Amino acid sequence: MAPQSKKTTQPQAPRRPTSRRQSARTRRGQEQAPPGQAPSASSGGRPPGDRPGDRPTGGGSAGDGNSAGGRGSAGGGSAGGSAAARRERAAAARAAEAARERRRRQIVIGSIVAAVLVLVGVIGFAVQNSREESKPVVLPASATGLDNAIVVGQPTAPVTVDLYEDFQCPACGSLEKTTGSTIGDLVDSGDIKVNYHMMSFLGPESERAANAAAAAANEGRFQQFHAALFADQPAEHTGGYETETLIEKGASVGLTSPAFVNAVRDGTYDGYVAKVDEDASRRGVTSTPSVFVNTQQIAPDQLTPDGFRAAVAAAKSKG
Repeated sequence: MAPQSKKTTQPQAPRRPTSRRQSARTRRGQEQAPPGQAPSASSGGRPPGDRPGDRPTGGGSAGDGNSAGGRGSAGGGSAGGSAAARRERAAAARAAEAARERRRRQIVIGSIVAAVLVLVGVIGFAVQNSREESKPVVLPASATGLDNAIVVGQPTAPVTVDLYEDFQCPACGSLEKTTGSTIGDLVDSGDIKVNYHMMSFLGPESERAANAAAAAANEGRFQQFHAALFADQPAEHTGGYETETLIEKGASVGLTSPAFVNAVRDGTYDGYVAKVDEDASRRGVTSTPSVFVNTQQIAPDQLTPDGFRAAVAAAKSKG
């Protein structure tokens, strides 16, 4: 049999590798088959469409398709999950930024409110001080001492005592209780005269009391009124020395004139009281009580009956 020419066909899909023996059997089966009859399986051939090269291309088996679809579904699920996570992170970031902005606005608003309150307080304090300083300075009749201090004693006394007090000051109250009678005795004996500088730096209670004391000095009864206020001194910053209380205290020492009562109620000497504080500050007085004997300040531990008498005797001996 003459050898048959080998046909060259264009492969449509990858072929499985086959052995030479199988290829020979296939050729023999094709040669022995009658014309028009496909080679039988027994002759070693394969039915059309069952050869590796005859399998349709462009798709896999159902299993392959399902596997690809499964992989696609998994990939889509992963992509969808990743997008959802990104959306959640973006929403969380927006919420955090909004919270920071709210906190920032609250801090700014709180700072503005605090600044406004401070400003209102400063303005109120300045207005109140301006009102007090704008009042006319009316001097009591006996305000003839240093810086218009109220003078108690004989003008010719050899020793001058300058006494800075505040009617609310607890230490001043103690001084009056322990040494007040000694000061009074030395005034009565003509050894000293006292310049009383009644300050009011402890607040409105002190201002009311100092104004009433100036009114008493104008009536010639400062010593008696001064002693009555310290004898019943209220606790500091408790709203003591109310106007009606001061009027009653005045009446207890014989101060019942309309001039005294009206001066207490109207704050006639408020301008003078403010001046006393200013003059004391200019002289460097920073606390009460401060006591000077012939311009020499007495140490706090000398503010006893014996210490005060010794200071007066020393000043008197110096002439």
